[in-house]
Amino acid sequence: MTAMTPRERVSATLRGARTDRPPVSFWGHVYTHESSPADLVEATLRRQREYDWDWVKLNPRKHYHVEDWGVRYRYPGGSAKPALERWPIHAASDWSTIGPRPPDQGALGEQLEAVRLLRRRLSSDVPVVQTVFTPLAVLGEMAGRPDVLRRHLDSDPERVREALEAVTTTYEGFVRRLIDAGADGIYLATTSWASRDLLDPERHRVFSRPYDLRILRAAQGAPFHVLHVCKPRNLLFEVADYPVAAFSWDATDPTNPSLADGLARLSGAVMGGVSQERALLSSTPDAALGELRRGLDQTGGRRWMVAPGCSIPPDTPAPTLRAIRDAVGALAGRPAGAPPRVAPHL
Repeated sequence: MTAMTPRERVSATLRGARTDRPPVSFWGHVYTHESSPADLVEATLRRQREYDWDWVKLNPRKHYHVEDWGVRYRYPGGSAKPALERWPIHAASDWSTIGPRPPDQGALGEQLEAVRLLRRRLSSDVPVVQTVFTPLAVLGEMAGRPDVLRRHLDSDPERVREALEAVTTTYEGFVRRLIDAGADGIYLATTSWASRDLLDPERHRVFSRPYDLRILRAAQGAPFHVLHVCKPRNLLFEVADYPVAAFSWDATDPTNPSLADGLARLSGAVMGGVSQERALLSSTPDAALGELRRGLDQTGGRRWMVAPGCSIPPDTPAPTLRAIRDAVGALAGRPAGAPPRVAPHL
């Protein structure tokens, strides 16, 4: 079939329509270029020029979403992860200090500027989604350690709910402005807060679901919302009814549903298939290409967006990313939904 533009390819995949090949995109932190909108956008565009991804998931610094409540990280430099230095919640009573913040100022205002700048400089044929965290995930970052918030859900649920209300109100305003700034949707990430290792389905239903859905309602009308259900032992099928166009998760983790499981039970596109650390960090591309082959076998290329299971490490070898991009490109001409036919070098 005729070659599609990236936007046409992504849109068709989200609808479950035929495509010339599956869309593909990878993303990760560039710690040395995350402290300003201009630096973040420049690093994003540099990767886009190198790999020609079908969509761009803007990947801001991991703590932007809590900076306006006083969380601070220290950057050691290079590819080393930032280290937590300061956070506001040390006792359950501290949740009462968490109020709404202006959705267009501070760190949130910086990210709005990043989206506007990226949208001006990036081809209109390439969709953009901006990373946003669920309100419960935002609270988790304020407490220093996940187990602190987990304990307070039981000991002081009303204080936690008040803080959830403040954060949700803030992010309702923020996501509306993201769409106005030019984002095609939000990439709503749960971090640890949709994994059975931290939260059972009932607590998720009480403390996460109502607030997550408010964020998605505030951004309704945009075509490309993604729900990223992070970590092993995830609650993917407990959130299968969320109103998003695609579901992202680590489908290579044996404790999580596979791509085939997701394709059978989710109404949206399935995003993932390549492990963000194990395969990508191998010395050769072979392991990542093997996972790509498995994803193609499981989906037939239908409703599948080739992507990592989560943000990729800064030291991911460029030859591996190029090999994945080239292999997916070689699938052009085999309409998605046709019987799987793997490119020779897969």
